[in-house]
Amino acid sequence: MDLRQLNYFITIVEEKQITKAAKRLHMAQPPLSNQLKFMEKELNCKLLDRNGRTLELTEPGKILYEKGKALLANFEDTILEIKEVGEGLKGVLSIGADQTCLSYLPEKIKLMRERYPNLCFKIIEGDTFFLTKSLLSKEIDLAVLQQPIEDENFSSIDLEFKEFVLATPAKWNLPNPIRMEDLKNLPFLSFYRHRSCNTFRIIIDEFKSHGFEPNIICECIDIAMVISLISEGLGVTILPKASLEKFSIRDIRIINFANCNIQSNANIVWPKDRYLAKYAMNFLELFMEETHLLSRETIPQSQ
Repeated sequence: MDLRQLNYFITIVEEKQITKAAKRLHMAQPPLSNQLKFMEKELNCKLLDRNGRTLELTEPGKILYEKGKALLANFEDTILEIKEVGEGLKGVLSIGADQTCLSYLPEKIKLMRERYPNLCFKIIEGDTFFLTKSLLSKEIDLAVLQQPIEDENFSSIDLEFKEFVLATPAKWNLPNPIRMEDLKNLPFLSFYRHRSCNTFRIIIDEFKSHGFEPNIICECIDIAMVISLISEGLGVTILPKASLEKFSIRDIRIINFANCNIQSNANIVWPKDRYLAKYAMNFLELFMEETHLLSRETIPQSQ
């Protein structure tokens, strides 16, 4: 069995039909069917069972599919590394970011463009669950998250702390600094995608530590919409102060806290023990220069 046959098998599994797999592979159906038969004969076991019009994995087939995908991914990493050594630095750096962490990126991207003008960028916004899943599936190279994750599959660099503040309508007469207890009866606007989000839980836990829960009147995944609602006088929210830099806050007042322990613990993460493209390593090194919290040896290096 060779890599070509392994790719055939994986495509058949993903398409669930030999006809669709053949179309995706740009080949005729009979040769693809024969390749599957050759593989089953070589391995002396059935890899796929027919269930109506679709094909389903047998137990041996599941093992071959899982191991085969990993093998092909490692092979692709090897080819990528070899090409980078031969061709130099160019490509697309894909970065995922929590919407409250976008402020960490512009300065670093500007520096990367100045140093590596052939490099392009792709920025994807999402929550922790979506971004870690995207890292593992190789849809993005790196991700900037608002809170650390406890997962042995990832390495990370802690970023500088950024202050959390209260954003309120400018016309509301609230004390500055404000105590958490003063938020008890205020309408609260949440912009976190899921209630399981780390930052959302930390904010809710802070409210609970003061003996109450926020009066959430609106949940919206778009921070820009939440800012607009605040400017119209609908409520307040808690977020990193740096998150407001890209918005017009003419009708919004920023208030500091007198007794709030919420802190921004943002970090940049990447999959552990996986080849990291040169441009991704260079991007990480910009953060290392700033934080001095991680040694160069921690980042996977190209040889």
